[in-house]
Amino acid sequence: MPLRTEARAAPPEGDAESRRDFGEILAHALAERAAGRGSLPALLGVDGPDLAALRDRWAPGLALPDLTEAAPAPAPVPEQQAVITLILWRAGRADATARALARIIARRALEPRHLWEDLGLSSRPALTALIARHLPGLAAANGQKMRWKKFLYRQVCLDDGLSLCLSPVCDDCPEWALCFAPEEAATAAAATTAAHP
Repeated sequence: MPLRTEARAAPPEGDAESRRDFGEILAHALAERAAGRGSLPALLGVDGPDLAALRDRWAPGLALPDLTEAAPAPAPVPEQQAVITLILWRAGRADATARALARIIARRALEPRHLWEDLGLSSRPALTALIARHLPGLAAANGQKMRWKKFLYRQVCLDDGLSLCLSPVCDDCPEWALCFAPEEAATAAAATTAAHP
Protein backbone atom coordinates (compact mmCIF):
# COMPACT_ATOMS: atom_id res chain seq x y z
CA MET A 1 0.00 0.00 0.00
CA PRO A 2 2.72 2.59 0.74
CA LEU A 3 4.08 2.09 -2.79
CA ARG A 4 0.76 3.16 -4.29
CA THR A 5 0.66 6.23 -2.08
CA GLU A 6 4.20 7.18 -3.11
CA ALA A 7 3.42 6.61 -6.79
CA ARG A 8 0.34 8.80 -6.55
CA ALA A 9 2.26 11.51 -4.72
CA ALA A 10 5.11 11.59 -7.25
CA PRO A 11 4.99 14.66 -9.50
CA PRO A 12 4.09 14.00 -13.14
CA GLU A 13 6.98 13.70 -15.57
CA GLY A 14 8.21 17.12 -16.66
CA ASP A 15 6.83 19.04 -13.68
CA ALA A 16 10.24 20.36 -12.64
CA GLU A 17 10.99 21.46 -16.20
CA SER A 18 7.57 23.09 -16.54
CA ARG A 19 8.06 24.95 -13.26
CA ARG A 20 11.39 26.24 -14.55
CA ASP A 21 9.96 27.21 -17.95
CA PHE A 22 6.87 28.98 -16.64
CA GLY A 23 9.05 30.67 -14.02
CA GLU A 24 11.27 31.99 -16.83
CA ILE A 25 8.27 33.13 -18.89
CA LEU A 26 6.77 35.01 -15.95
CA ALA A 27 10.14 36.51 -14.91
CA HIS A 28 10.72 37.74 -18.47
CA ALA A 29 7.27 39.34 -18.57
CA LEU A 30 7.90 40.97 -15.17
CA ALA A 31 11.17 42.44 -16.50
CA GLU A 32 9.38 43.82 -19.56
CA ARG A 33 6.67 45.27 -17.33
CA ALA A 34 9.34 46.92 -15.15
CA ALA A 35 10.79 48.43 -18.34
CA GLY A 36 7.40 50.04 -19.07
CA ARG A 37 6.33 47.74 -21.91
CA GLY A 38 2.85 47.06 -20.49
CA SER A 39 0.90 45.06 -17.96
CA LEU A 40 1.34 41.31 -17.56
CA PRO A 41 -2.02 40.54 -19.24
CA ALA A 42 -1.04 42.75 -22.19
CA LEU A 43 2.43 41.21 -22.45
CA LEU A 44 1.27 37.61 -22.15
CA GLY A 45 -2.23 37.72 -23.65
CA VAL A 46 -3.76 36.08 -20.58
CA ASP A 47 -6.31 37.55 -18.15
CA GLY A 48 -5.12 38.32 -14.62
CA PRO A 49 -7.15 35.55 -12.92
CA ASP A 50 -5.84 32.98 -15.43
CA LEU A 51 -2.29 34.24 -14.82
CA ALA A 52 -2.87 33.76 -11.09
CA ALA A 53 -3.98 30.17 -11.71
CA LEU A 54 -0.95 29.54 -13.93
CA ARG A 55 1.34 31.03 -11.28
CA ASP A 56 -0.29 28.98 -8.51
CA ARG A 57 0.23 25.78 -10.51
CA TRP A 58 3.74 26.38 -11.84
CA ALA A 59 5.41 29.20 -9.86
CA PRO A 60 3.76 29.25 -6.44
CA GLY A 61 4.74 32.18 -4.27
CA LEU A 62 5.80 34.42 -7.16
CA ALA A 63 4.38 37.91 -6.64
CA LEU A 64 2.54 39.06 -9.75
CA PRO A 65 0.93 42.47 -10.26
CA ASP A 66 -1.98 43.26 -12.60
CA LEU A 67 -4.01 40.17 -11.63
CA THR A 68 -7.30 42.05 -11.75
CA GLU A 69 -6.77 43.09 -15.37
CA ALA A 70 -8.21 41.47 -18.45
CA ALA A 71 -5.97 40.71 -21.39
CA PRO A 72 -6.52 42.93 -24.41
CA ALA A 73 -8.67 41.21 -27.01
CA PRO A 74 -6.54 39.79 -29.84
CA ALA A 75 -9.06 41.10 -32.41
CA PRO A 76 -6.86 44.05 -33.54
CA VAL A 77 -4.24 41.47 -34.54
CA PRO A 78 -6.11 38.76 -36.46
CA GLU A 79 -2.98 36.62 -36.67
CA GLN A 80 -2.91 36.34 -32.89
CA GLN A 81 -6.40 34.82 -32.71
CA ALA A 82 -5.63 32.55 -35.66
CA VAL A 83 -2.52 31.22 -33.89
CA ILE A 84 -4.47 30.64 -30.66
CA THR A 85 -7.11 28.70 -32.58
CA LEU A 86 -4.49 26.67 -34.44
CA ILE A 87 -2.59 25.77 -31.27
CA LEU A 88 -5.71 24.67 -29.40
CA TRP A 89 -6.98 22.74 -32.41
CA ARG A 90 -3.68 20.88 -32.75
CA ALA A 91 -2.82 20.65 -29.04
CA GLY A 92 -4.62 17.45 -28.11
CA ARG A 93 -5.38 19.00 -24.71
CA ALA A 94 -7.72 21.68 -23.44
CA ASP A 95 -6.73 22.01 -19.78
CA ALA A 96 -6.09 25.41 -18.20
CA THR A 97 -2.33 25.23 -18.76
CA ALA A 98 -2.73 24.37 -22.45
CA ARG A 99 -5.21 27.22 -22.96
CA ALA A 100 -2.96 29.74 -21.18
CA LEU A 101 0.14 28.54 -23.02
CA ALA A 102 -1.63 28.87 -26.38
CA ARG A 103 -2.50 32.48 -25.61
CA ILE A 104 1.00 33.25 -24.35
CA ILE A 105 2.67 31.74 -27.41
CA ALA A 106 0.32 33.58 -29.79
CA ARG A 107 0.93 36.90 -28.04
CA ARG A 108 4.70 36.52 -27.80
CA ALA A 109 4.91 35.43 -31.46
CA LEU A 110 4.10 39.06 -32.32
CA GLU A 111 7.43 40.17 -30.84
CA PRO A 112 10.49 40.63 -33.10
CA ARG A 113 12.95 37.98 -31.92
CA HIS A 114 12.84 34.19 -31.98
CA LEU A 115 9.83 32.89 -30.09
CA TRP A 116 11.87 31.16 -27.39
CA GLU A 117 13.73 34.43 -26.73
CA ASP A 118 10.57 36.53 -26.54
CA LEU A 119 9.09 34.01 -24.13
CA GLY A 120 12.18 34.35 -21.94
CA LEU A 121 13.18 30.70 -22.27
CA SER A 122 16.80 29.54 -22.19
CA SER A 123 16.82 27.89 -25.63
CA ARG A 124 14.78 26.70 -28.60
CA PRO A 125 14.92 23.08 -27.31
CA ALA A 126 13.38 24.31 -24.03
CA LEU A 127 10.42 25.70 -26.01
CA THR A 128 10.08 22.47 -27.99
CA ALA A 129 10.10 20.42 -24.78
CA LEU A 130 7.52 22.73 -23.15
CA ILE A 131 5.23 22.38 -26.17
CA ALA A 132 5.70 18.60 -26.18
CA ARG A 133 4.68 18.40 -22.52
CA HIS A 134 1.64 20.67 -22.65
CA LEU A 135 0.58 20.75 -26.33
CA PRO A 136 1.61 17.27 -27.54
CA GLY A 137 -0.51 17.31 -30.68
CA LEU A 138 1.11 20.55 -31.79
CA ALA A 139 4.56 19.08 -31.17
CA ALA A 140 3.67 16.03 -33.25
CA ALA A 141 2.37 18.22 -36.09
CA ASN A 142 5.77 19.92 -36.40
CA GLY A 143 7.38 16.74 -37.70
CA GLN A 144 9.94 18.63 -39.80
CA LYS A 145 11.19 20.47 -36.70
CA MET A 146 10.62 23.93 -38.17
CA ARG A 147 11.30 26.93 -36.01
CA TRP A 148 8.13 27.45 -34.02
CA LYS A 149 7.13 30.89 -35.21
CA LYS A 150 7.63 29.89 -38.84
CA PHE A 151 5.68 26.67 -38.27
CA LEU A 152 2.73 28.41 -36.60
CA TYR A 153 2.33 31.09 -39.26
CA ARG A 154 2.84 28.63 -42.09
CA GLN A 155 0.06 26.45 -40.65
CA VAL A 156 -2.27 29.45 -40.35
CA CYS A 157 -1.55 30.39 -43.96
CA LEU A 158 -2.06 26.84 -45.21
CA ASP A 159 -5.43 26.80 -43.47
CA ASP A 160 -6.27 29.99 -45.37
CA GLY A 161 -5.11 28.43 -48.66
CA LEU A 162 -2.02 30.61 -49.08
CA SER A 163 1.21 29.08 -50.37
CA LEU A 164 3.68 31.23 -48.43
CA CYS A 165 3.18 33.40 -45.41
CA LEU A 166 5.57 35.13 -43.05
CA SER A 167 5.01 35.91 -39.42
CA PRO A 168 4.28 39.59 -38.74
CA VAL A 169 7.92 40.21 -37.77
CA CYS A 170 9.87 38.03 -40.25
CA ASP A 171 10.78 40.91 -42.57
CA ASP A 172 12.84 42.62 -39.87
CA CYS A 173 14.55 39.52 -38.44
CA PRO A 174 18.36 39.51 -38.72
CA GLU A 175 18.30 35.70 -39.08
CA TRP A 176 15.64 35.71 -41.82
CA ALA A 177 17.74 33.70 -44.29
CA LEU A 178 18.28 30.92 -41.74
CA CYS A 179 14.56 30.16 -41.53
CA PHE A 180 13.99 29.63 -45.24
CA ALA A 181 15.43 27.12 -47.64
CA PRO A 182 16.94 28.74 -50.77
CA GLU A 183 13.83 28.13 -52.91
CA GLU A 184 11.57 29.53 -50.18
CA ALA A 185 13.85 32.53 -49.66
CA ALA A 186 13.46 33.63 -53.29
CA THR A 187 9.66 33.35 -53.11
CA ALA A 188 9.55 35.07 -49.72
CA ALA A 189 11.81 37.88 -50.90
CA ALA A 190 9.53 38.45 -53.90
CA ALA A 191 6.48 38.49 -51.63
CA THR A 192 8.18 40.95 -49.27
CA THR A 193 9.17 43.25 -52.15
CA ALA A 194 5.63 43.19 -53.52
CA ALA A 195 4.19 43.99 -50.10
CA HIS A 196 6.75 46.75 -49.37
CA PRO A 197 7.72 48.31 -52.75
